[in-house]
Amino acid sequence: MKSSQQYAVLPIIALSLSAVVLSACNGSSNDTTDTADSGGETPPENKVSLLVAADGGDETGLISRYDASIQPATGLGSAVQTFAAGLAEGIATDHADHLYQAGIDGFGTVKAVCHLPKRASGSVFDVGIDRVVTSALNSPKGITVAQKAGLIMTAETGAPAAAVSVVSATAGEGSMPLYTISRTAMGGSGAWDVAYDEDSDKLFVALTNGSVAYFKGYLALAMTGAEVEPTAIFRPNNPLPASNMHGIVYDAASDRLIVSDVGSATSADDGSLYVFEGASGLSGAVAPERTLRGAATLLGNPVDLSMQNGALFVAEKANGGGRILVFLDIAGGGSGDIAPDRVYDLAAPESLMASAATGNATVVTPALSRLLVSANAANMGTQVTAVSPALDTKGNVFTPVMTSQFVESIALDNNGDALVSFDDAGSPGTGGISFVNRLATRAADDMLSVNRDRQVMGASTTLIAPKGMKVVDSAGVALVADLNAAAPGAVKVFSLCSAGDHTPLMTTTLPAGARPWDVDYDAGADRLYVAATNGSILVYDNYLGSMPTAPSRTIDPDDKSGFAVSNLHGIVYDTKTDRLIVSDVGDAANATDGRIYIIDNAAKANGLTALRLEISGPLSQLGNPVDLAFDGANLYVAEKSNNQLQRINGIYNLSGAIDKAADVALSFTAPESIALSY
Repeated sequence: MKSSQQYAVLPIIALSLSAVVLSACNGSSNDTTDTADSGGETPPENKVSLLVAADGGDETGLISRYDASIQPATGLGSAVQTFAAGLAEGIATDHADHLYQAGIDGFGTVKAVCHLPKRASGSVFDVGIDRVVTSALNSPKGITVAQKAGLIMTAETGAPAAAVSVVSATAGEGSMPLYTISRTAMGGSGAWDVAYDEDSDKLFVALTNGSVAYFKGYLALAMTGAEVEPTAIFRPNNPLPASNMHGIVYDAASDRLIVSDVGSATSADDGSLYVFEGASGLSGAVAPERTLRGAATLLGNPVDLSMQNGALFVAEKANGGGRILVFLDIAGGGSGDIAPDRVYDLAAPESLMASAATGNATVVTPALSRLLVSANAANMGTQVTAVSPALDTKGNVFTPVMTSQFVESIALDNNGDALVSFDDAGSPGTGGISFVNRLATRAADDMLSVNRDRQVMGASTTLIAPKGMKVVDSAGVALVADLNAAAPGAVKVFSLCSAGDHTPLMTTTLPAGARPWDVDYDAGADRLYVAATNGSILVYDNYLGSMPTAPSRTIDPDDKSGFAVSNLHGIVYDTKTDRLIVSDVGDAANATDGRIYIIDNAAKANGLTALRLEISGPLSQLGNPVDLAFDGANLYVAEKSNNQLQRINGIYNLSGAIDKAADVALSFTAPESIALSY
């Protein structure tokens, strides 16, 4: 049920709150072509995309994005996008372009905003598209995302017990922190912001008592369940009379830490910036390598910091009613009353993130690390197993469903979160989707957790028997093939940030007689391919952009095997070659009539279509090849009736109607679906 991993910059689908999906847009979140005002091209490293969360006046609760050139300076100009999440504290993003924001919304809350870059400007938080990650905090301020671990680290300034709370980025409302750091461990102080380097597992915490706490090997220790104490606590030996650390950024390559000090929150001119070298070796009162302080700095309440290409961006909340200050070479120069290189007036900025607008991204294909395989013997399977790409070893086993739920298909998003479709025997005629936090790195024998994972299920979802899925990260959605025996099947589209019982963003009902088992999607062309159990492939052009109600054309594979029954299941569309790879289980009760097809020129194929390759016969051991995965050269097959995982090497080197054994086969009980994990 899985398609090939696509290593291309994909077009974005803009989510609309009044209509479900507004339009398909050319380009991607990585596609920008900006020039300076003079008409010449500005070097990409000097183009900055700046996200700012405001906490004051009419802008309270608003996140605004600005595209600016810092050298030569062109100013921020007007916001090119705004979004209202209803919060006003720290912001952070992940690899799937989801944004997380902390704040108070009745309770201490973190919200996930789905695929922010392509949301319509002026949009607001929508529970059908976005979600509450947790509402179990007290006073969350600055946050950061540990990307590989899938965790959000949150500073809490006024909580009676915790100074730092760590929650899962995949969880839904009702989740509790997985780990905390106590105020007692911080000397009784609250925290305002956190900086974390995941490669070295180093955590730095800005404390409101004027100190910085440093933790070496933080997550490794926290995950053991042990009480975590700081490795060291240090402070500048030249503090303000009322020292009060707020923003914090860390450069692991140089072991450089930069911290802002707002001093007295009621003063608009007593702020400081400290630059600490060798930060992971500091303790006690130490002399900063650089201290910026004084009237020329415009530092009053520097509440947040962000680094981009050696430039420090400062959210100055008090001085002049609010400004963004930019120090182009924060590591260089001396200490003292030194003016910022750039000053942009902006009311009451509370949190900010600076990132480069780098133009077309160079996409590097990573190495395939493992297969993730769901097993569903007798339609009562509950596990996903990690398997080596060589098909020679099995690894961790994970249970991604709750009691009475049974696994179907598995897919992965750009964060490494797994989507697992399931049937619910406890509520016949209903299904759902588990969103599993960073599945490939979960421990052996682990299982679904309400504090780390979430599910989409319930009457409003209309999910009956969800099978294959396609994650479209560039649009922030998942396409789900819902096989419904009692009524026409449908393809249903859900936000990647969905949680709980919410209606699909859109539903495409298939023509009579065609029930979907799997889907794949060509993001560059906005084209959907549906493998149907009546033996046909339905093709929908301009799918997310125009939401067609009928297929644009139907492909009928010209099968020469002689088997009477055709029942398509797995489908892969390869964008590089414009080929479809499809599996046919034939008669589900027959363990010898499975086939694999390859179709050339898929984008234009229509009607009865000749096959480039057809594999079937006793040597192939294909009976019920229910799912396929393709790594660009080799095809992986979940052969359910013959209890095998198969790998066919260099499948494009084959042609014609042939009976060929798999190059590698691994005994595996009733494999249902395969996802490739990179």
